[in-house]
Amino acid sequence: MTEGMDDLERPARSAAPEGLEGSSPRDAFGTETSELPDLSRDDEASDPLGEEEILDINRRFAAVRRSVGALEKVLLQGPRKYSRRDLSEQHDIPERLTSVYWRSLGFTPVDEDTVVFTEEDAYAIGDLAAVVEEGAITERAFASISRGMGFHMGRLAMWITEALVDEAKHADGLDDARARQQMLDAIPELLEIFESQVMFTFRRQLAAYAARAGSEVLHRDTDELFPLQRAVGFADLVQFTRLAQDLPGAELADMVGRFEQVSRDIISVGGGRVVKTVGDEIMFLADTPEDGAQIAVSLAEAITEATDLPPVRVGLSWGSMFSRYGDVFGPTVNLAARMESVARPAAVLVDADTAAAIAEALPGGFSFDRGESVELHGIGEVRVREMRREGSAPLDLGL
Repeated sequence: MTEGMDDLERPARSAAPEGLEGSSPRDAFGTETSELPDLSRDDEASDPLGEEEILDINRRFAAVRRSVGALEKVLLQGPRKYSRRDLSEQHDIPERLTSVYWRSLGFTPVDEDTVVFTEEDAYAIGDLAAVVEEGAITERAFASISRGMGFHMGRLAMWITEALVDEAKHADGLDDARARQQMLDAIPELLEIFESQVMFTFRRQLAAYAARAGSEVLHRDTDELFPLQRAVGFADLVQFTRLAQDLPGAELADMVGRFEQVSRDIISVGGGRVVKTVGDEIMFLADTPEDGAQIAVSLAEAITEATDLPPVRVGLSWGSMFSRYGDVFGPTVNLAARMESVARPAAVLVDADTAAAIAEALPGGFSFDRGESVELHGIGEVRVREMRREGSAPLDLGL
């Protein structure tokens, strides 16, 4: 039995396959889980399960146990053999840094004597901790980098597993449980290509962001509080809250996925980049006012024309901001967000200064109405103008 699989608790005590007894309310990867109920128990709240149902549940449990065990063996590359104290005494890794690293990655904290770390864990934690001990980066940077990796790799892991489940449902017509079983069985065969793609994408993205950061070195008269000059935009689907109440879960997920796909394609082709998405809203950056304008108007055009999506409203602003933790902050960002919240469906709102910057950068490319003064929450009265395409060519998405 693969190390760690004894932590998966058996779902039904009657007719359980031999050798599958559980021993701890922790899952295969060491995180806390709730104990599963005894499904064979008869009580007033539910009907007792029949013999065939119990056998089917336990067959599926056995299959899951085998699949997760095989997957853990491939992913962890060895048994758990070290505690925090062991890493300190045998690998000279300060317990404090191990604790910070593990927590920053998003895993449940463990005490100093709980054996949870593998040999690979020891190398990974030790490599980054050594950089701190040598003074190349501070402990503050260590925690920030670990937190970023944990957040984004966790999101990527969730994205990949759910994409495979969704594909099994759509392509093979499986129900959710069987689709998840198929996903578990498929990952070991796909792991090598996933890992190579992660490294390729990381290197490409790091090269792009390093080049962008390098260009900032050449700027003069930089505002130290808000050193980055960017176009920032927010776009969200109109009436999404009502749709979320009316649509089945699968249809709602398809709508959000479609919105994100179209938006990401437009933002990428337009020379921008996605900062983050939150359900029905997407936030993007561009390096020039004209690129920001092209992306904002293209989003409004494309999503309004899409018959399977509600219209979108967009707020765009050009100005100074600062970047931390994969996000951007500052008055310019707040202004764009507030304008998006008051925009009409299918409309793009900009402030007067942003309209002037776009007109100067690309004369005749976009037109602006006379505008109106609106009260924006937390900002005050702002003159906003609605922007439309004029002489600029629409984006070619190459689809």
